Amino acid sequence: MQTLSADAALAWSVRRHSLTTRATSVEQVAADLVGLHNTTPFGPHLSLRARVDGFSRADLDGLMWDTWRLVRFRAMRTTMFVMPHDLLEIAAAATRHLGASLAARWLRDSGLSPAEFDQLAADVESALEGGPLTVRALRAALQVPQSVPLSGVVSRMCDAGRLVGGAPPRSWRSSVRAYHRWQDVLAGVDVNRQEEPAATRELVRRYVSTYGPVTIDDIAWWTGITKGRCRTALENLSADLEEISVADWPGPLLRWRTDAGAAELGDSVAVLPLLDPYVQGYRDRRLFLDPARHGFVYDGGGNAAATVVHRGRII
Repeated sequence: MQTLSADAALAWSVRRHSLTTRATSVEQVAADLVGLHNTTPFGPHLSLRARVDGFSRADLDGLMWDTWRLVRFRAMRTTMFVMPHDLLEIAAAATRHLGASLAARWLRDSGLSPAEFDQLAADVESALEGGPLTVRALRAALQVPQSVPLSGVVSRMCDAGRLVGGAPPRSWRSSVRAYHRWQDVLAGVDVNRQEEPAATRELVRRYVSTYGPVTIDDIAWWTGITKGRCRTALENLSADLEEISVADWPGPLLRWRTDAGAAELGDSVAVLPLLDPYVQGYRDRRLFLDPARHGFVYDGGGNAAATVVHRGRII
């Protein structure tokens, strides 16, 4: 088994995260990072600004709201990500069981029966035939009382590939969305096209390729998928993976075999927003953060603050 220094191990990840050499393509960065974390409306813009030469807000807004080449969708850890179409279909299938559990819990607590939900969802789709509307506008158009959780209905429809959130009608930093029928803007994208085992294997492959070397704990953390499912995916990928060790890092660690060459860590500094994919992408943060400072960067749920990263480490 090959043993690497921490610098050598970090070098692969920071390179693939475009933290040493800046990228030129917004779409490529979204694919390479296996999605842009989008819990906050401005997170993807700031993650891209840290990585893409000459990035402007219009670059991402155009890809999301004009051409729909990048789409906001709930997937890994039931968290919102901005993803290209092929990754969206893979992530949707691999995390379908997570979404189904979330939907079942929500419906149970919503006060709606399944029949009432189905009728309201059909009414929402009919109301959107004339164009996108916010939840507030939908409530007024359908005369839905405030006691009915219409926002939750719309969210569940987005998770099922029936609706998709569009451009914020006011500020780009707002969480308010105007919603479109999925078939009106994403007719070629099918969240049910992929089979779950194959999609899980491909999602794990992409994660290990960008974030490796990683542990199975890292994979399960980032995907939100059980370790059992992750192990099955890794077994099917074993011919293309290799186990390595890194001094003072927990193991066993896996990376893609094509990473066997040298990579330079460089001397770059990156200013990253809260929940950036790099600082959010690992279960064990000792790889790049002094454990004594963990509480200054991460909350109790493991969510990261805004950070400054130098040579792959949070400073």
